[in-house]
Amino acid sequence: MNRISRVLAAIDFSKPARSAFEYALALSKQHGAELVVVQAVPPDQPFGWHARDRYALTVTLRRRAEQSNVEFTDRAQTGDPAEIILLHARSLCPDVIVLGTHQRRGIARLRAGSVAERIIAKATVPVLLVPRGRQTSTIKPFNHVAAAVDLGPSTNRVVEQALALAKDPTDRITLLHVVSPLSSRVPAHLYGYGIPESQDPLIRDAEQYLQLAVPVKRSTAAAIHTRVFHGNTTTEINRAVGRIGADLLVVGVPKRGVVSRALFGSTAARLLRTIRVPILAVPDVGTASAHQESSSLQSAA
Repeated sequence: MNRISRVLAAIDFSKPARSAFEYALALSKQHGAELVVVQAVPPDQPFGWHARDRYALTVTLRRRAEQSNVEFTDRAQTGDPAEIILLHARSLCPDVIVLGTHQRRGIARLRAGSVAERIIAKATVPVLLVPRGRQTSTIKPFNHVAAAVDLGPSTNRVVEQALALAKDPTDRITLLHVVSPLSSRVPAHLYGYGIPESQDPLIRDAEQYLQLAVPVKRSTAAAIHTRVFHGNTTTEINRAVGRIGADLLVVGVPKRGVVSRALFGSTAARLLRTIRVPILAVPDVGTASAHQESSSLQSAA
């Protein structure tokens, strides 16, 4: 896989955005990549409003980039934030988009919408999402990568991306899969009485599938583990990430229709609202751009 050559970071005055910038800066430094910062001015605000603050922020970010010997470019444009970010992503062809998320829920989410969810639904390159409250003082390469695998068409791409992120022999990769209670042959209430999950044929089959999903020939010497759970996908993956101490979660993003996405969302979107570690959202290979086919996120910091 080629090295990352360009990182696109969405920036505003919020704390999540500053955390995202630190991740984007560390990623750019590690790969010698260009860092492009995009600031979207909401359409209901004059472009000159807070212009001095925006300029001051840009100066600060540029100084941070210069201190890290990272090539820095900034852009500002009026418009819907999600559409502006996607517009620049289409024109610049970055290898990864980095942005922070406020993880709004309930009425607040419905009122304000989620820029992050709209971007991961339409982006054709991986999107690194940094949750609110993420500390930036201890940013380092990801050492334990968890990958949520649905055993569907996106499985290979998600596994490949997880493998590409772990290069050091001391790194760890854990492939996670959740069997739905509706599809299990073992009655859901029996799990509450300590019935071993290994008795469920679907769980045994999933464990075998995860083992087969790992390429025999791979470029990483990192240890690879597999875990299969029974229950709600979002809940169990959240719990698993906390238990195993993963510092990054890789998920696939299916390209559903507008109605389907509005009614059911996606696993990536649901996890985005609750997860406490960064998420790398990987789009379906069928929608990937030519640039993405020749470039993939190798490692992050």
